[in-house]
Amino acid sequence: MVERVEIRIPRLLAGLGVAVYLYALLGATATLFYELHHLTGVGFIYYGYSVFKAASFYFGEWHYQWLACLLAGLLVALPWWRYLRSKLGGHS
Repeated sequence: MVERVEIRIPRLLAGLGVAVYLYALLGATATLFYELHHLTGVGFIYYGYSVFKAASFYFGEWHYQWLACLLAGLLVALPWWRYLRSKLGGHS
């Protein structure tokens, strides 16, 4: 008999948040790092800007961006670890 796995609303919202963040908010995060760098004058914060700016550009140009966002959201939203542990004989 198959054990029913519960999907909770907070997990679904977190998965949706991850998917939307990856799809639309990487550039905004780069801008926040840029402004924080100019506000504080701390040099290594600029590297955070560089990383997020490059990720925003290259990830946005990737043809499978939507699929990667969908899969990342599903990995967060669905209780994969609990299901796998129950199938492998571990405690849930």
